[in-house]
Amino acid sequence: MPAPVLREWVIRPSDPEACRMLAGALGLRDLTAAVLAARGHRTAEAARAFLDGLESPARDPFLLTGMEQAVDRLHRAVRGRERVLVYGDYDVDGASATSLYLVFLKGLGLAADFYIPNRMKEGYGLNADAVRRIAASGVSVLITADCGTTSVEEIALAQSLGMDVIVTDHHVPETILPPALAILNPCKPDSGYPFTGLCSGGLAYKVASAYRAKYGSAESDPDRALDLVALATIADVAPLQDENRAMVRKGLALLSRGARPGIRALKAAAGINGECGVGTVGFTLAPRLNAAGRLGEAADAVRLLVTEDDREAAELAGLLNRLNQERQRVEEGIVAEAIRAAEAAPSGPLVLASRGWHQGVVGIVASRLVERFHRPAILIALNDNGIGKGSARTVDGVNIYEAIAQCRGSLEAFGGHAAAAGLTIREDRIPVFRAQLAEVMKGPLSSPASRPRLLCDAEVEPSGFSPAAVLELGRLGPFGSGNPEPTLVLRNLRVASARIVGVNHLKLAVTGRSGLRLDAIGFKMGTLESRGLSPSEPIDVACALDINAWNGTERVQLRLKDVRASVNG
Repeated sequence: MPAPVLREWVIRPSDPEACRMLAGALGLRDLTAAVLAARGHRTAEAARAFLDGLESPARDPFLLTGMEQAVDRLHRAVRGRERVLVYGDYDVDGASATSLYLVFLKGLGLAADFYIPNRMKEGYGLNADAVRRIAASGVSVLITADCGTTSVEEIALAQSLGMDVIVTDHHVPETILPPALAILNPCKPDSGYPFTGLCSGGLAYKVASAYRAKYGSAESDPDRALDLVALATIADVAPLQDENRAMVRKGLALLSRGARPGIRALKAAAGINGECGVGTVGFTLAPRLNAAGRLGEAADAVRLLVTEDDREAAELAGLLNRLNQERQRVEEGIVAEAIRAAEAAPSGPLVLASRGWHQGVVGIVASRLVERFHRPAILIALNDNGIGKGSARTVDGVNIYEAIAQCRGSLEAFGGHAAAAGLTIREDRIPVFRAQLAEVMKGPLSSPASRPRLLCDAEVEPSGFSPAAVLELGRLGPFGSGNPEPTLVLRNLRVASARIVGVNHLKLAVTGRSGLRLDAIGFKMGTLESRGLSPSEPIDVACALDINAWNGTERVQLRLKDVRASVNG
């Protein structure tokens, strides 16, 4: 096993005076007050608003350039009973946004159709053949969900065939925009919207909210679809900041209740009872929804999310569960092969290709390689004709989309955003592209921003850790991209016991200066010795706090993120 990537621990600046004030004014524990202050909430008013989820009220959807034209056109379509079709992407964001549109329009009395391209046969975004078929079916309004920003030729074709196109997308735009009726994209330079973090599910919600605000659709309440927004936002790793945080918080409550038949069935198939958190969505629900587009038909994910029939929901959830199990088997094989190739690759970004890899899984494997090697990774699945479809992931501080854009001359097509991208390339161009990308990334990969870091909120003593304290700290959530769970640094801990449990999980019992004994778990961390540490020497840990329930007793457990030899030991 290779040595673990050494990360610099960056501890946020502390403000003891602000901590004391927040603890006293809001009746908080010192730990919660310390994390709030470290994250910049240093007045009672700001901290209270953040804890209550009111720090960023929902913004006016009409701030988005093109929103007025979009809802007016939809209103005409509703009144005229026109044929409307939603063209979505095959990932969770696209499926959720598509479902939200379908549910909302159905509430207005309009039975809209939808179309999700096949990942393997058609690829990402609009394609000319599909556009022609859609136009021939009598559709007059085409709404995109998580695609369309770069589909200049396809949207021009749609317009020439008599369709008005409304684009809802958050991918980075090119210089030339498509000739759509409206392009609702917060990443567009002239979007007019002050928050660029909305995913396409959030944008669909904004469209529904704008329609309701202008035309009073009381029978179709967008807030009932915030569970779909939460699915999309978490699965797409959109920042849990600003209004996203409030929408996800409300959406998680809906997911926990399982008000939607498809969600109830998916939770049952995955063995989930009751409450859903960010982790439940990211690691359990989203992979099953994504499996439809990776190994089957993404349309099945949409059907699951919109169905009102419990029996159909159970059948579709079972199908997605089986596809996810198959995805896991395929993924593990590719991961093993990709790791061997990565270990033999030169330094710099990883650009790996194979004819044996499944196109629907390479994105997940690229993420695994980034985690393991702390290098940007592009995995390319080649077909028998030598055409490769690649997925790219990157490390913090390195914009993968901008890097790929500088190598566009070697590519057939590409698209994406700062953290993830996709591309199409011919097999014989891969060596040239690999060399170009390595040259382009020399600067970004040598910058301090790209170095492996672990951002920590506070250095604390291991005392006052109680289940109630952990629950209070949870009020800062939901945690995820842009709002990470609190990470604490504990120093000079003595190791009372160390062993391996499960699949290479490090289980420790540690004590601090006060003598308080705490349990700790480091998932897939291996032994202390494999990390160059001795159980007989004191250690420092960076960790999150969990509640471990066992035999009716709740205890605080440290979930290790990193461990190192104590400097002051």
